[in-house]
Amino acid sequence: MANAWREHVKKTMAEMKGKARGATVMLKDVLKAAGKTYKKSGKSSASAGKTRKRKSAKKGKKGKRGKSGKKR
Repeated sequence: MANAWREHVKKTMAEMKGKARGATVMLKDVLKAAGKTYKKSGKSSASAGKTRKRKSAKKGKKGKRGKSGKKR
């Protein structure tokens, strides 16, 4: 089962292909057009405003040897 965004993209692509009358329709253009007309619904829009910061892993110190690990 596809999500709402994919369904909207499929619908937009079908509309654009109908208007193009046999000309090539680029996916890039379809995604741009779909992005302008897509409206989020239900749970997705309510939780979209809440974001959490992710903790990044700390990198270890390289020391005086540098990347190669050889003594100078």
